[in-house]
Amino acid sequence: MASTLSYNAPFPVAAMAWANTSGPQQYLQSPNVLQRPTPVAHSPESSFRLAIGSFVEDYSNQIQVIGLNSGLPLTDPDVPPIGYDGSDFNVLASTHHGYPATKIAWEPSTSSPHSPLKRSKSELIASSSDVLKIWEYNQESNLEANSGFIHTKNGTNTPGSLNLISQLTPKTPGTAAPLTSFSWNETIPSRIVTCSIDTTCTVWDLDTRTAITQLIAHDREVYDVQWLPRSSDIFVSVGADGSLRAFDLRSLEHSTILYETTPPTTSSDKKRSNSPLLRLEFNPHDSNYLATFKHGSGEINILDMRSPGAPVTNIKGHNGNISSISWKSDGSLLATGSDDRTVQVWDINKSKRSNNSSSKANVVTESIANHKSAYQVHSIEWSKRKNSNWIAMASNYQIKLLKL
Repeated sequence: MASTLSYNAPFPVAAMAWANTSGPQQYLQSPNVLQRPTPVAHSPESSFRLAIGSFVEDYSNQIQVIGLNSGLPLTDPDVPPIGYDGSDFNVLASTHHGYPATKIAWEPSTSSPHSPLKRSKSELIASSSDVLKIWEYNQESNLEANSGFIHTKNGTNTPGSLNLISQLTPKTPGTAAPLTSFSWNETIPSRIVTCSIDTTCTVWDLDTRTAITQLIAHDREVYDVQWLPRSSDIFVSVGADGSLRAFDLRSLEHSTILYETTPPTTSSDKKRSNSPLLRLEFNPHDSNYLATFKHGSGEINILDMRSPGAPVTNIKGHNGNISSISWKSDGSLLATGSDDRTVQVWDINKSKRSNNSSSKANVVTESIANHKSAYQVHSIEWSKRKNSNWIAMASNYQIKLLKL
């Protein structure tokens, strides 16, 4: 199988997400009208679909859905790119997004095909920026004139379409603060939690398009939020106050501080504040463990929710600031991207006891795989398919898919 696939985007890429499924099942109609249509097996390349978002400093940003060129044999490692502009991928759909997407995600694989938000044989994609936007992705762009979509103009010569079907904002117009991230609940796919620079987290019901609850989650900006895997009620967030906090929708009167950073040693301010935590990522196989990293740091911290207060493992191997983290679907490996222009893959089980007597955390200093990029790595994501060895990397205008 090809070990590297690439796509040359028309814009700098920041947000990126693998599709969680191989797409809606296609059917072959039998000549006998009384006979049921026959389902067609998904082709191998159908799982190689990604949603990507641009990052330009104006209101002309875009999001795209790209898919592996159907003529590219995945079994030949030496096949040259045959897509548009030397890419292995083709653009399946594209649309205007306004402000840059701070995060983009496909609906969970657990979503019902009968969701009131979408039509059959379509998929939902969410993106965050000034508001939370819900898009319907259709493999075919021929839409009915009165389809009920907020925005239905494809605007590009692509086989599919992205149609804005919902924008979730506070009840009071003009009061929305920019969103930094969100998380889609896999247990109840109609539920999304967002986080914002206004210190709040908001839980949304997609079916009713209303907020279930909004709470002040941190003392400063909230940078990331994730649902606890396989839970419909518990989510965890990190923010500029340097804390990692857990919330339970069944008891919002209290939150649990699982971890707090210390002020940076280089700070000369007498009122030194804790180092901000930028992102978090739960281990998909064992939800007791999660990874996070601080602003301006080349170190990743692995935390155990059963033993809050300090990391159980620290990963030290990058020469630049960490920009992105992603677990393999079975939780065995962690991939990290950095400003040092590398993507590295770590086996947490190979950690060793720290030589620092004051630290109880294990340390990992040697990665099991390393990819060098020509530019700083903005985003990485491991394929969600079971036991997949493919990692997507966004670096400047290029997306690369790397096979471990």
